[in-house]
Amino acid sequence: MENPTDFCPERFIEKAIDAKGHDFQFLPFGSGRRMCPAYNLGMRVISSSLANVLHGFNWKLPNQMRPEDLSMEEIFGLSTPRKFPLIAVAEPRLPHEVYNL
Repeated sequence: MENPTDFCPERFIEKAIDAKGHDFQFLPFGSGRRMCPAYNLGMRVISSSLANVLHGFNWKLPNQMRPEDLSMEEIFGLSTPRKFPLIAVAEPRLPHEVYNL
């Protein structure tokens, strides 16, 4: 690879590279010394934020919906999203006065 230390993503445009296969040309973008230095911090921040949101609210389904009524169908795609989005109602666990700054 010519100038491997330079950021030049255009070098991959005309190449037949399978990102899901065993082609290691993309390795510099996400592994080893060239991996994002804040990757571990970012994962911890996301986990902590999600835990705070889940713990800070009581969660329920809208309009007397039961868990059995949820559709678990998916749409085929890159990330396999749900066919029908999950709608949840969040109710604060603590009294209203606690949330005023």
